[in-house]
Amino acid sequence: MMNKILILVMTFIFSMGFGQGKTSFERIKALKMAYIAEKIDLTDKEETIFWEVYDEYELKIYKECRKKLREIRKQYSKSIDTLTKEEAINVLKEVYKIEHLAVDYEEERDKALLINLPPKKILKIHHAEYHFNREMVYNRKKPAVQEKKD
Repeated sequence: MMNKILILVMTFIFSMGFGQGKTSFERIKALKMAYIAEKIDLTDKEETIFWEVYDEYELKIYKECRKKLREIRKQYSKSIDTLTKEEAINVLKEVYKIEHLAVDYEEERDKALLINLPPKKILKIHHAEYHFNREMVYNRKKPAVQEKKD
């Protein structure tokens, strides 16, 4: 019941936030949180602990990994055809380093969650995240496919 209320609230907040300067990260994060809350069955205490830890690490991953990866991709996308072999290797090394950092943060997050949550619920979280990401990709492609049909 609590999860359904949370989903309704998050949907309302999300729909209100489109024109109010929220970043795409905040909008996607709100959708992701609502999706995960719907898919896993947490007690009120577990839910409080989960969101506190999850939110902290999502913010870390976004600021220290996803933003940096986006910046790197912007830089090399403009000159990808003119990069030397060594420059391309250095870019790849930097990308790998940042991606590994994101995985390290996810592992830290899971270890922090294991203190208060059973391992099966953490697996459910991973499963929900995976399906959320797939649905985001599917929904992003869906309008383009429909436009082609029209």
